[in-house]
Amino acid sequence: MAVRNTLSIILTAHNCDTYLSNTLASLENSLEGLTEGYEIILISDASIDRTVEMLNQFAHRNSLARVYQVDFRNIGKVRNFGVQQCTGDYITMVDGDDQLLSSSLRDITQYLYNSQPDLLLTKLNEVYNNKVQNITWSGLQPQHLSQHQAIKKFLIHKEMQAHFIGQFVKREQLLAHPFPEFQCYEDAYLFPTILSQNQNIVFSPHGPYLYFKRGNSLSSQIDEQKVHLLVEATDEMDRVFGNRYSNLIACHWITIFLRYGKSMQNALNRQKVVLRIKSIRPLSFLFDPAIRLSFKKKYLKVKNGK
Repeated sequence: MAVRNTLSIILTAHNCDTYLSNTLASLENSLEGLTEGYEIILISDASIDRTVEMLNQFAHRNSLARVYQVDFRNIGKVRNFGVQQCTGDYITMVDGDDQLLSSSLRDITQYLYNSQPDLLLTKLNEVYNNKVQNITWSGLQPQHLSQHQAIKKFLIHKEMQAHFIGQFVKREQLLAHPFPEFQCYEDAYLFPTILSQNQNIVFSPHGPYLYFKRGNSLSSQIDEQKVHLLVEATDEMDRVFGNRYSNLIACHWITIFLRYGKSMQNALNRQKVVLRIKSIRPLSFLFDPAIRLSFKKKYLKVKNGK
């Protein structure tokens, strides 16, 4: 009788053979000692380097891994395709140029099997300039959050970001709520819906994921289309979370305006951003204890046209 999979790991890659060897080695090490209860879905999207060859070599020596080649050139479509291939109770995402801490997924798979949370969220370990600090895995530090606490933590954006990498979501949730077919910010668009659909939420400030911040990533090479997708994702926050979180969401609109307002060529996008900022109620925003002082200063700067 086949063992039911607790965790499905979706690794997506596009022309990342420079980093992929380290990524796959870290994935293997993160599962060290675990011989069942998981599966690895390896997806190459339109790669023309050695990515497919490297994925096939990995799968050849790992019987729980399967390789798929697609030509979507769209991360939202790739993620949805990956979800469709999964059989695990939970799904986590790995990008082909990031890494995982040794033994981390082994422990997390066991935790998910024993505790069965609706959603397990973990803080990402951000790596800049390829300089990995002395980060070692010392186990999850699970904290139970109410849905309200989780939404606030997400919107404040310090410990929790709009990424599905390093997060553990029930497969049924991602089947019911697919990613939008965006070339980037697909995770930022969907994350609010996933939060709003769950109650038994666990957060760990110590996470398994090494997130390499690279200058050539999809979201770092901004163009007008990507700004449009960012506006769409931020608008979705308002739609899903509603007025209760209006002030915290306003911080995201202010950030968009300060970063891209002057260069924004799409008149409809610019109008949407400007109107949303004009809708902020000054006293409510300025006296809201959840809003950081730095954002109150930014709001006054924008409001006064400076």
